[in-house]
Amino acid sequence: MNIDRIQFLTVQVSDQAKARDFYVGKLGFDLLVEVSGPHGPFVMVGPKGAETGIVLVDRAVGGLDSDTRVHFQLSTTDVDADIAELRAQGIEIEDAEELPWGRVTSLKDPDGNAMGLLEPSGYGNWPR
Repeated sequence: MNIDRIQFLTVQVSDQAKARDFYVGKLGFDLLVEVSGPHGPFVMVGPKGAETGIVLVDRAVGGLDSDTRVHFQLSTTDVDADIAELRAQGIEIEDAEELPWGRVTSLKDPDGNAMGLLEPSGYGNWPR
């Protein structure tokens, strides 16, 4: 496998701006990313120097399945090789999709917890 780090964890929030202001203003986190995404605003915060960020997902906008309790994203250097290796082990995994921040796929662990597997482009390699 080519996985080299946990890129981010996702937290569902009732008010994305209020949550961002709490993490940045009260806890002193850095605002790592704030851009428009396919499911509404994409906001990632993290402690200074962190290798892993926290994505604040607005419940009202969606982007996560209602059954999703946990979501995290792993970074890889070769998503296609990892897909092939996981499929060879009998794990169900989707084909990679090309997005502005890199090639990404998704899978679930045995308990149904969702995770993404991203081979980031330069734009999608946060935090670092």
